[in-house]
Amino acid sequence: MDLQTRARQLRSVTEPIAAGVYFAPEAIDGYKALGLDYFEGYFCSRSACLGAAPWSVVCAAFAAFKPAAVESAITAGWQKTNPAAMLDARLAGATAQIERLIGDIAKPDDIARATQLLYELTDGVDPSGRMLYAGLSVLPRPESPMGALWRAADLVREHRGDGHIAAWIPYVDSTEITVLTELAWGIPPRTYVFTRGWSDEEVDAAYERLTARGLVSGEELTDAGVALRDQIEEATDLANREVVERLDDRADELFALLGPWAEAIVAGGGYPVAPKNISVKT
Repeated sequence: MDLQTRARQLRSVTEPIAAGVYFAPEAIDGYKALGLDYFEGYFCSRSACLGAAPWSVVCAAFAAFKPAAVESAITAGWQKTNPAAMLDARLAGATAQIERLIGDIAKPDDIARATQLLYELTDGVDPSGRMLYAGLSVLPRPESPMGALWRAADLVREHRGDGHIAAWIPYVDSTEITVLTELAWGIPPRTYVFTRGWSDEEVDAAYERLTARGLVSGEELTDAGVALRDQIEEATDLANREVVERLDDRADELFALLGPWAEAIVAGGGYPVAPKNISVKT
């Protein structure tokens, strides 16, 4: 496998494990118990590894979200709770969902091995320019096996995510990247973009800018739009190089362990869409 193939495969098998926390009812209930609504819970729980960072810092770290939406959620959320409580609720919710969805199929030895391999991919990796990865990298390792598996996968995910932001900001703005992404992924136009807080008028304006640049025609990507979105993803793969190269000859082993768990999480409703290339075949 070349670097790009390995990078995409790693993304596909770790995404449902790591990002399932954003859809886990156990996590949402945990934030609710602290007095937070869904959006406050999302922004505060994910950014809690940075401490009670101001909304402007969270906006920079997350990217693609409307700044006003981040400001509202972060400001309200940190008036109700604190980072330590949110980190605990997030870990508990993620762990509970993973145990519920793969606890019957994941053998303890396999969980331990997969966790070891995932941690080895990021242990000691340079955090420069990677805000969320840097914040996660200094948190203590969870004591439970499933919690440690989730944290290890989340480190891999946020490392790629930080690199993805660096890959698109030279070419598009926060609204435009979300429009390009939903069109590239085959998501119905003008759906995913609204989950980032943008209004109809802001999305219309983004379409106008992308159309003027020849990247979009109607509600479809042009050849130039496809090429740019591919270029951004390829740059993301390259930004993930240090992590991916650490796989060495263990890639098949790790993908074989994580693949069935990722598929089970998707099938169980723990993650909404099966990422591309989720197959463990090389």
